Amino acid sequence: MCQTCRLSRRCPAVLFLSFVAAPLLHAADIPLRGFVRDENSAPVAGARVTVRPAFDSISGGPWQAQTDPEGAYSISLPVRGDYLVDVERQGYYQLKDRRVHLEAALELTLNLAPVREVFQSVDVSGQPSPVDIAQTQNQEQLSGTEINDILYQNSHSFSQGLLLMPGVLMDPTGGLHFDGSSGNQVQYQLNGFNISDPLSGGFNTTLAVEGIRSVDFASGRYSPQFGKGTAGVLNIQTDNGTDAFHYTATDFIPGADFKQGQVLGNWYPRVGVSGPIARGRAWFSDTVNFAYTNSLITGLPAGQNTRSGLATSNLFHTQVNLSPTNILYTDFLITIDNENRLGLGPLDPISTTQTVDTREYFGSIKDQVYLSPRSLIEFGYAHNEFTGSQVPQGDSLYVFSPAGRMGNYFVTGHQDRSRDQGLVHWYAPKFNLAGSHQIEAGGDGDSLYYTANFQRTGYELIGFSNQLLSQTTFTGSGMVLVHDTEMAAWVLDSWRIARRLQIDLGARGDWDQLVAAGAVSPRIAFTWSPFRDHRTRLAGGYSITHDAVPLDPFGRLYDQTALTTEYNAAGLPAGPPVPTTFVPGSGLKLPRASNWTLAADHEFSAHLSAGIKYLRRRGTEGFDFVNLLAPDAPPSLLPLPNGSAPGIYQLANLRRDNYDSVQFTVHKTFSGQYEWMASYTRSSARSNAVLNNYTAEPLAIVPAAVPVPWDAPNRFVGWAYLPLPWKNWAVSLLADARSGFPFSVQQQTGIITGPVDSYRFPFNFDLDFAIERMLTFHHYRFALRGGVVNLTGSRNPTAVGNTIGANNYLQFLGDEGRHFVVRVRFFGRAETK
Repeated sequence: MCQTCRLSRRCPAVLFLSFVAAPLLHAADIPLRGFVRDENSAPVAGARVTVRPAFDSISGGPWQAQTDPEGAYSISLPVRGDYLVDVERQGYYQLKDRRVHLEAALELTLNLAPVREVFQSVDVSGQPSPVDIAQTQNQEQLSGTEINDILYQNSHSFSQGLLLMPGVLMDPTGGLHFDGSSGNQVQYQLNGFNISDPLSGGFNTTLAVEGIRSVDFASGRYSPQFGKGTAGVLNIQTDNGTDAFHYTATDFIPGADFKQGQVLGNWYPRVGVSGPIARGRAWFSDTVNFAYTNSLITGLPAGQNTRSGLATSNLFHTQVNLSPTNILYTDFLITIDNENRLGLGPLDPISTTQTVDTREYFGSIKDQVYLSPRSLIEFGYAHNEFTGSQVPQGDSLYVFSPAGRMGNYFVTGHQDRSRDQGLVHWYAPKFNLAGSHQIEAGGDGDSLYYTANFQRTGYELIGFSNQLLSQTTFTGSGMVLVHDTEMAAWVLDSWRIARRLQIDLGARGDWDQLVAAGAVSPRIAFTWSPFRDHRTRLAGGYSITHDAVPLDPFGRLYDQTALTTEYNAAGLPAGPPVPTTFVPGSGLKLPRASNWTLAADHEFSAHLSAGIKYLRRRGTEGFDFVNLLAPDAPPSLLPLPNGSAPGIYQLANLRRDNYDSVQFTVHKTFSGQYEWMASYTRSSARSNAVLNNYTAEPLAIVPAAVPVPWDAPNRFVGWAYLPLPWKNWAVSLLADARSGFPFSVQQQTGIITGPVDSYRFPFNFDLDFAIERMLTFHHYRFALRGGVVNLTGSRNPTAVGNTIGANNYLQFLGDEGRHFVVRVRFFGRAETK
């Protein structure tokens, strides 16, 4: 009895799938196999290889395969003859119509060139097809050229560039939110290593946009290789060097930024250099980012409406081919950021701001070894450090009043946190069993430390008649020390049942020392092409995902104690100071989410595609603090709720998050790097936790889920980079329209009145427009761009008076305004390829 028959008796599902897949299988007459490599002979994994008949005499096709981690592919073709081969991968130019004559088994190595900047474009696109059967993940992608080509507000900022992705929003504080998630519900990776802030779990890394090759965000269904993010994983791939030197310099001449008739002294120079260390064997890429900002804040008096900052970062990346079967990668990143008057806003004058200094240091090394044909193993280690200090403008008490904030911010602090991480990733050789199987397995371990020293003064709450309602001061050492260890292991089976059907089955196990708990994350995903032309793809899946444990809520357990004194109408203490303390929880679990996804994509032509996606995420076991002495107390927008009774806040797993979205996207590419994209998302992001800007964790749980502060039920984003009728001229367009973010209104005591987040800011609309001219001057290549941000002059306010009875109640402040920008880019000598 054959092996498949014996297996089918034990597993009826295999028999059923084999029966369904049988009509889709073709005879394996002549194999075409080989490798896809980049300019440095490194494997290009995940590239789609498509083979089509060159003449009508050969029927059938197209035939497709995706490269494995070694860059290998294998396709069985029915007859001898002439074929055309296409290869595509995000971040690389397509290899198009490579003619191959096939008489017998043939091994063919195909080389892809990375997408680079203007003047280096060729007559193909760097965008892959959206209907790749081997791509089971639910993901959005951006290339480095797209981030550089499109004009958007603060175009020097990599974080702002992520808003070009559908489903990505930024709140007024600068926090990023992917598919309705909090900032700590996504894992952020740089070249395969976790760079999330261990304290908050957020993304605080500064990168030069010129050094980015591609950005992938996967949510819902994605490989169990990626954990510690219920909402998904953002993977940033940086540029690499080649045997030719390449140079870029952007805004090396201070650009003009005209806003409300004023010329601001903003300067964002970036420099990139890449090339060989040893030709044919070792290469480097180095990108430097420098930013001096002198920002204007509308709604404040002249002379008191600017804030400045000075930041720089440097990312150095190398690749060394130790041998044809051993490749070593290294990265070193340093970021320095000094911000003055941080927190300045229409309701927050200079006295309430802080001077904040932050540093980040990141170093990694990854060794990629080929054990045998079609088998690969990776070992990696990385160290990441974050340091930061915050100093207020003085030591007066901070004041909450109906008209806004006054006094000096109440926290002086210094924080240090670090992560040491190691990983291993093994790709097993493919094997056949009722289809082909690609097994991947791996594990990772992290060691995290957090130390801090806080000294707080306190804050007062002032009423309408300028009477003192309460005063909160702090006592205790403010010394914090937290250590955590994380361990994980995972396995994935990519099962290609037939040419047009693939199923991914995987599982991940995580364990965390702080919560003394583990969790298992099963995942399943499928892709199916129902038609033989491979132009339509249906995909979907289900997964359980878990969040990493942020160190901040555990640090609060050792932090200072708050003492709150209530005052009566006569201005006298109504009683003795009452303490507010934080205590550990018991039986804590890792936060989890269940994710359902379904998508349909169709390729109308080689350059036009459209898709629809549905995502449903239900988060449970999220961290928050609950007041054991008053669990049903109404939520407050103050740092700590006021009251005559003491507060004992216990860490618990009571937070629940719900997100639903339907997204429509159309994408069109042209020759060169010209393209346009339009997307509309209808979504709902809700939580039972009241999120507070003054704390890293929510301090109130409400009975029913309410909109989160970054909920935007309707959002349209469209952008384009298109050629103009004149040679070497191009136009950049960006339209971003969304519902206004929700907010709550409060009494003078800070207590929320009515449903949480039941009010909204006005509809937000941005239209950005720029014209770019590419030219050669004295044998050097330049690109000059002039544009307008917020062309229509939409208000787009960022603050609101939300205290009932105040003079500015429901007045929107912080209008964006229209401003003009100029950019100059340098690309080296004209003869450089």
